[in-house]
Amino acid sequence: MTTASSRPTLGRLAAIGTAFGALILSAGWIDKTPSADSGLPTNRWQVGVARSVAVRDGRARFRVQAPGPTSQTLVIVSALARESGPFPVRLTARHAATAAIPEPADDGPRRSPRPADPMPKPRTKTARIPSPASFDRIPPRERTFHMLADDGDPADPGHYVEVRGVLRAVGRKVQVYVESQDVERVERPTLTEIVSTFDDHVVPMARSLGPSALDVDRDGRFTVFLSSRLDHLGSGRLAVDGFVRIADLDRGVPAPFGNRSDMMCLNAAMPPGGHLRSVLMHEYMHAVVYTARALQHSDGPVPGPDEEGWLDEAIAHLAEDEIGFSPSNIDYRVSAFLSAPERYRLVVDDYYKARLFRSHGNRGSTYLFLRWCVDRYGPDLLPALVRTPLRGIANIEAATGSPFDELFRRWTLAMFRSGLDPSRNGPASADHGDEYRSTNLRAPWNGWELAGPRYRRIRPGDPPDCWEAESTSTHYTIIDGGAGAVEIEVEGSPDAHLQVTAMPMGEDSARLSLTIEPGQRPDGRPSIIARVSERNGVPVRLSSLAWEPVLPGPNPRADGRHSGSLDMLGMASVFGTSALPAGGTLTSNAIPITEASSGNGPFILKLIGTDPKGRRVSAWAELNNLRP
Repeated sequence: MTTASSRPTLGRLAAIGTAFGALILSAGWIDKTPSADSGLPTNRWQVGVARSVAVRDGRARFRVQAPGPTSQTLVIVSALARESGPFPVRLTARHAATAAIPEPADDGPRRSPRPADPMPKPRTKTARIPSPASFDRIPPRERTFHMLADDGDPADPGHYVEVRGVLRAVGRKVQVYVESQDVERVERPTLTEIVSTFDDHVVPMARSLGPSALDVDRDGRFTVFLSSRLDHLGSGRLAVDGFVRIADLDRGVPAPFGNRSDMMCLNAAMPPGGHLRSVLMHEYMHAVVYTARALQHSDGPVPGPDEEGWLDEAIAHLAEDEIGFSPSNIDYRVSAFLSAPERYRLVVDDYYKARLFRSHGNRGSTYLFLRWCVDRYGPDLLPALVRTPLRGIANIEAATGSPFDELFRRWTLAMFRSGLDPSRNGPASADHGDEYRSTNLRAPWNGWELAGPRYRRIRPGDPPDCWEAESTSTHYTIIDGGAGAVEIEVEGSPDAHLQVTAMPMGEDSARLSLTIEPGQRPDGRPSIIARVSERNGVPVRLSSLAWEPVLPGPNPRADGRHSGSLDMLGMASVFGTSALPAGGTLTSNAIPITEASSGNGPFILKLIGTDPKGRRVSAWAELNNLRP
């Protein structure tokens, strides 16, 4: 996590807080055939082929071919407005006599992708490389640091506290200080792991993507400062594992507003292990990105533009992937996003100013977007994003050669396709098409059950599907039935800049429904009763049932707002079998919900199963509270 930037004047401190493949057009992805009458065989809707749909003045109306009463049509509606929403959107489906190919959307022109720039040379005197002798110096045994203590005005020096750090470990490229009150809390294995991980893994990985972080204090080493104060930031409301403050990296920002040091802060409570190593990589990557962009592309003493928050965080999370220690810093964020994709914005310039500082679903969104981009355009995309003065959407468009609207459309479709057909997903598959190559969004991931992006089901003639769309967010709707054709109408504000994609899904897949009733065990602790039905005459092998809060807490692994689940054996135990017959219904016994995953509502519940062809199917339910 990075905090907001700190440009040379204190006026900038008000924002400081802890805060080359081508698109396949004709092989089952997005067809851009011009509008034509559906009576022409060459222009029929095809199962598995998505089509873009033009939107005029916030409205799109089109007619999809639906051969039978069990046909399914996926409609993906995104709001691509840059300003924040929410924007009210309504989708209506009704029976129609004939189908027609819709007018395609224009997502913009493509260009040649921009390769990574050569590693830039420092342009400022403060970026000079220390002499080899400086690496042999023994750092001072004690050092004073300044930290923002509460939610007050960050430009007011009264809101900062001066703390004493004690030197506890020194490596070739790193030195570790611990706040004096935490010296006994941080044990030797943690200190040893920080030094070895940073020297042997973090710095070599970061150097493959951009220049090393600027040696601001010219002491030859990066500083890691451990403090338990990270457990109660924001006047005690927030707990974080680590952060990098851009104010610290800017020598033009005086104390107490900045520490004039290349440094990060880590939570003194983190034990050694994969999570600590991932957070170390993540935070150092923020310093690298700022060095590569704002400092290497500076104009004299004035730093250049720092990266927008959403892309900065995405790059740091992708660096975690590259180093491969643990996904524990992103897994719960991905699960939160997939549970309510219309709730979360992809493009956020500054999370702190947008009051989205600990909104985990937004971080899950940006990780999944860049993860897909790297899967499709290759590992050279990351250094291309880092070594440039461009920022945000302009940066990603230049690096991929594709307009943002097209990338967004392809990404939202790839998320839905991920894991539907296991033979097309993951590194073992030779045929990925335009899908994810590195991850499966319908599989267990580090203790979190993923079920793809949540969707709603309606039938022609049902009440409209209505929702509030955040900017750069997505909503998924499946229309069941039609028996000939279905007319679909999407309406929203022109300011939302709606994007619509439609795809027939065929008739032979299973359809699951899930209903949940809260209950209570004899000892007073919560439980649930689950009822599962199949509605298309296709048997399903149930593999998991998972539950988690709709909104994860500030620190889910520490505050109890975590997930819970049943695997296939657990499903067989509570339902009597894991085999759901075609057109059948199963009702569970009382399913205990552990206190660690109960907390306060509302809650999302996800059911995942597999049909006889190995395709993943899912159903969703939501409860306001797990207590009756």
